Amino acid sequence: MSLTQTNTQKKQKPKLQLVVNVPDVQPESTHSTDAWKQQTDIFFNEPIDQSLQFMHNGKTVADVAQLKCGRKYQEDRFVAIPNLNKNEDLQFFYAIYDGHAGHSVSAILENKLHDYLQKDCNFQDNLEKAILNSFEKMNEYILDCQDENQHLGGSTALCVINREKDLYVVNLGDSACVLMTDQYEIEKLNLEHKLNREDEFKRVEKMATILDRHSIPRINGELAVTRAFGDKKHRQSGLIAIPEIKLHKIRPCDKYLILASDGFWDMMKNEELQQLIENWKRQEVDQLAQYLLDKAASKNTNYKKDNMTLIVVDIQSYWKQ
Repeated sequence: MSLTQTNTQKKQKPKLQLVVNVPDVQPESTHSTDAWKQQTDIFFNEPIDQSLQFMHNGKTVADVAQLKCGRKYQEDRFVAIPNLNKNEDLQFFYAIYDGHAGHSVSAILENKLHDYLQKDCNFQDNLEKAILNSFEKMNEYILDCQDENQHLGGSTALCVINREKDLYVVNLGDSACVLMTDQYEIEKLNLEHKLNREDEFKRVEKMATILDRHSIPRINGELAVTRAFGDKKHRQSGLIAIPEIKLHKIRPCDKYLILASDGFWDMMKNEELQQLIENWKRQEVDQLAQYLLDKAASKNTNYKKDNMTLIVVDIQSYWKQ
């Protein structure tokens, strides 16, 4: 292995905007409850496009925005925890879970994955091993739930967690994370798990029927990703839930950490992202995620845009005195 979180209305509903302080954050969930068994009326009848800010030591350290776009439901979920350890050593956790064929799996991940990680016996001494263990146990739990409840579907996962200034970028699926420096240079921190990756294609083709749908190669003609949680019916076709982990040493020049589901990256190239952030005149990160999502969602396409979730973490603000 390489070390390498409605019914259609005629009137547009206002965005929900919240400022969340660390003591008020319930890490188990930002906008769903009881994960698997309870699918709320809000989800089915009134998906909310939302913008939220997360604070640490009186400063906004992360800005999060979501748009349902052209899809019937919002299947993305996210977690934003500015400090897992509260008053102890600084350790943040941010994640985006992009569900497919329903939101059941992404909601479970939102509620449970970081808890599985923290409770792993290796969490303090070997974070990489704890990550791998928690992903394996989480997927076993999800597959057991799918047996019991006869639910299908799955979810990708993109998580970042630090140990001091060591940043672990953990990816399973097709969301992406980039780093922007104070000179507006962009560095991509993960590779997506799709069939256009030669190594992933070779691994999967021995076990799966690969068919194109909408000009995208898919496992058994259905699944466009090669790694994900859940999706029990594709487990014999090369789909795995083993993440790739990249270690990045946080530098003084690192400015923003940007995580987004694939719906955003379908609309936004790195060059445009770079220009938009360079034109962002405000020092604070507040509303930056919403600004970027609005730019992506405003583009004309001949298809319905995917759900979009974006997290912008102001890395420098964590270490500014």
